Amino acid sequence: MAAASVVFVVALSLALFAVLEPTLGAAGAAAAVAAVCLLILVVAGLTLLIFAGSKRGRPAVDGDRDVGSDLLELARRRPIFALFGALAATAAGVTALRNPRLAAGIFSSFMGPRRPR
Repeated sequence: MAAASVVFVVALSLALFAVLEPTLGAAGAAAAVAAVCLLILVVAGLTLLIFAGSKRGRPAVDGDRDVGSDLLELARRRPIFALFGALAATAAGVTALRNPRLAAGIFSSFMGPRRPR
């Protein structure tokens, strides 16, 4: 079912590109398809945030907190920050895809060997 969904989304993206390409050109049509995909992701993300905020889970114990639970709590309290965080992560991913050397440099600076002090 997931593979069929992926094929369906790709086919719709190609169809939208084919419709927009004569009027906007190749670059404009690609940008429009990316904008439509981003809009769909934003709507889906906001929908998930609304549904996540409506359910109450067990309260976290002080020793049970980690970075993931802190980020989820921030997303529940301030969904706009979570949206901007998701957009920043998407922009970082696009930058990493367009310039792999920059991404490798940033990654190696965080994960490189540490010098003894």
